[in-house]
Amino acid sequence: MLYVGRHELTAEVASFDLDGRPLETRFRFRDEDAGRSTVDGIDVDADRRLWIADGAARRVRCFTLFGQEVASVGGDGVHGGERGAAARDARGELGVPVDVRVTGADDDLTLLVASGDRRRHALQVLHPAGGRGRSIPPLGDPEGRFERIRGLDHVGHELAVCEAGARRVQIFEGELTGRLVFRFAFEVPEGLGRPEAVALVGDGRVVVATRGDASNVVVFDAGGRLVGRIAQDAADPSAHAFGDASVDQPSALALDPGSSDRESRLCVLDREGERVQVVSLDGRSFGAILGFGGD
Repeated sequence: MLYVGRHELTAEVASFDLDGRPLETRFRFRDEDAGRSTVDGIDVDADRRLWIADGAARRVRCFTLFGQEVASVGGDGVHGGERGAAARDARGELGVPVDVRVTGADDDLTLLVASGDRRRHALQVLHPAGGRGRSIPPLGDPEGRFERIRGLDHVGHELAVCEAGARRVQIFEGELTGRLVFRFAFEVPEGLGRPEAVALVGDGRVVVATRGDASNVVVFDAGGRLVGRIAQDAADPSAHAFGDASVDQPSALALDPGSSDRESRLCVLDREGERVQVVSLDGRSFGAILGFGGD
């Protein structure tokens, strides 16, 4: 099941299977105080509830599959304090959340929240039922700052965080409920565009979507070396010669791993949120999901 979020003033979430068929979950929401909401990241907890990073409202919201909001963190909620204080760079303050991962449920629920801008406390582990949690230092430096995080992924004992401001991906090791330790970082070559989203394959490889002057979906090995390209800029004259898949300003990734690169399905949200392309890790196109909201 794939959950897709889009936004203008009102945010919308819809669900599909990976063949593009619409499923039951579909709802909209808008923060009353901010006058708008955004869907900047989505994850699903063990109780099948959706946790959504709403950067416009400076909070992370929790919805049932029927669209009922049942909890929130940040803004005026548990961890954010007053809305005017939400931009402070301090532990427990979310600033503008840009992505979220969740594990467990109820009293054992753990959130990993990434925030944008240049922040020391831009990557935080929160335990809504039992305290403020902790922040994860960039590059292992407690005095360092993340440079505009855009996306993250956590699979098994590996965490990847991409920073558009530094053109790099940081790799951490550990579980969300335990200790996350910085392992290494690698830079995304300038000619590929700035990193916007990341997906872990599970075997050490890291898939990165880039946008800006160039759009690409590329693969790095476990040592941070560029080893392949899944899709390249649709405007590039060589794109059609390269293979089936091309992208236009991708903004999010979700990977359904298979038994091989050919069987794995990577979902790429691109063309400014107008479509989701489904491609294999070796660059074959399975098709695209269109018409999931708005125009």
